[in-house]
Amino acid sequence: MISFFRRIFSSKLGLFLTFCFVGLIAIAFATADVSSSGTFGGVTGSGTAAKIGDSKLTSAELNQSVNNAFRGEQRQNTGLDLKTFINGGGFDEVLEQLINSFAIADFGAKYGMAAGKRLVDGEIASIPTFQGADGQFSEENFRRALQQQGINETQLRDNFTRNLMANQLVTAAGFGAAVPEKLVTPYASLLLESREGQIATVPSVAFIDDIKPAKAAIEAFYAKNASRYTIPERRTIRYALFEKSRFNDKIKPSEKEIAGYYKLNNTRYSASETRNFNQVILPTEAAAKALADKIKAGTSINQAAQSVGLSASAVGPVNKADFANSASQAVANAAFSARAGAIAGPAQSALGWHIVKVQDVKQIPARSLEQVRAEIVAELTREKIEEAIAELTVRLEDEFADGATLGDIAKAEELKIESTPPLLANGQNPNDRNYKPIPEMQRILPIAFAVDEDSDPQIVEIVPGEKYAAIDVSEITESAPPPLAQIEQLVTRDYMLDQGSKKAKTVADKIAKAVSSGTPLSKAVADAGVKLPNVQKISATRAELARQSQQGQVPAPLSLMFSMAQGTAKSLAAPRDQGWYVVALDKLNRGDASKREDLLNATKTQFKQVFGTEYTSQFINAMKADVGVERNQDTLTALKQQLLGGN
Repeated sequence: MISFFRRIFSSKLGLFLTFCFVGLIAIAFATADVSSSGTFGGVTGSGTAAKIGDSKLTSAELNQSVNNAFRGEQRQNTGLDLKTFINGGGFDEVLEQLINSFAIADFGAKYGMAAGKRLVDGEIASIPTFQGADGQFSEENFRRALQQQGINETQLRDNFTRNLMANQLVTAAGFGAAVPEKLVTPYASLLLESREGQIATVPSVAFIDDIKPAKAAIEAFYAKNASRYTIPERRTIRYALFEKSRFNDKIKPSEKEIAGYYKLNNTRYSASETRNFNQVILPTEAAAKALADKIKAGTSINQAAQSVGLSASAVGPVNKADFANSASQAVANAAFSARAGAIAGPAQSALGWHIVKVQDVKQIPARSLEQVRAEIVAELTREKIEEAIAELTVRLEDEFADGATLGDIAKAEELKIESTPPLLANGQNPNDRNYKPIPEMQRILPIAFAVDEDSDPQIVEIVPGEKYAAIDVSEITESAPPPLAQIEQLVTRDYMLDQGSKKAKTVADKIAKAVSSGTPLSKAVADAGVKLPNVQKISATRAELARQSQQGQVPAPLSLMFSMAQGTAKSLAAPRDQGWYVVALDKLNRGDASKREDLLNATKTQFKQVFGTEYTSQFINAMKADVGVERNQDTLTALKQQLLGGN
């Protein structure tokens, strides 16, 4: 299965994502219009691909979701093309996840569950893409992100609503799964199992004839194995970078603005007082009075707090207004009326009764306009520059939407247009291994590879609020193998290895058959009639195999050895027609985990996850059965063929 889905299933959020990943981060898995009320129709319109309860999954939404999933996987695996993605199960997986997501939401709605607007608002506000430099939700960033991804707000909210419904329904389904002890012990014992064996290598080069292959044979091999040499889609990107520093020498606040800012923030520049406190909050007034008496008698506030199982917390420096906001006006009045070193309180807030010790008092004199002029100028300049860069990006987006080209904008704004060579989605240039993209391409590439060929130019935020790029895609080179003439030497080598591999397989199968009949591997190799590398001994435990598997480093022959019966041998192809292996298992040492509580507990935990996932899967199947799912196979087949490049 495609690694995209393998990564999802193995992640911490795998259980949730497995069933409704398509909408979890709606900005990444944008969907097309889902408001159609038409009947089953054409692929390119808003025909219905599936009916789930009272909802309809449109072919347009499915089409866009498949493309988004493919683009996400392609960024990790630049050699992937859409055809391979779909044939590897990508289309069917996306379809099932969408159906599951719709079914969960319809089931919840059917039985009175809902995800309120405020809850959806909270989820949207938590997305970093929608936040400003202060970490708060930014309406401007929100609208810009939706525009860049081609999503409307209704679609986004529908996605989050479905996910929130799934979170309420699905999470509890697999919770607390029980696992029988008799099932755990045998599987835990497998981790203690060890195996000893041998590996013989039968390389293809040992069977290659020193004769140049016929041109017709090379051409036929190239045609048959074109996918092996296919270069993924490449895009040529034009871009113009600009930063907010372009306004540094152009924007200065006026004297009127400086005076107005000073007046508006008069309290900041007036004389003020700040204090540092230690405070203890108690549940009752009586307890607070008793603690205050103990402190006044000579016990430190820290020791007094510890004597009643509490601790004193430090507060400040803080002014009276801020302290009143965090505690209460009564607490602030008491704390700011006491002298330094004195005890204030008890005074009540919503948290309880406060005892406050004034540690120190600092008087801050008033500051005149002239004294704070430089500070105000810097603040106003910063604000005006931020407003200017924000207004510029919005204006450029509007001009692009109205038909302006990148060249038009660059000329008007005095920007320099640069162009990349044809790049893969990860920024590599397949024609120049030494090519290094500019650092900004890390933010530009995902947008450039997400837009359609005829899309408007885009504004890409490189550094939030600081640096931007205006981009367009000037050329899209579809995935295809290069002409044979360009790679004839490589194809010839591969052809010769392919022919040698076929002969190597015959020898490897003969050796494996002899070993399985009782002949020692070393003798079977010696009797092969061709000089081969020395036999290698191997040994490992299944636990070591599992650790290597998590790191993606398990040698194929070692993995094969752990699936064989003792005293047998099997042949295994090496990658890229390099040859064949013969793996012989000499000895199997079974493990016993009955006394290993740590291993039993770890295995039980893993089984609980497996059982929980299965329970959840069955629950989702039951929800689909309850609301009803009807697939339009004609539309699905047509859409898949369209994505594969058919008619």
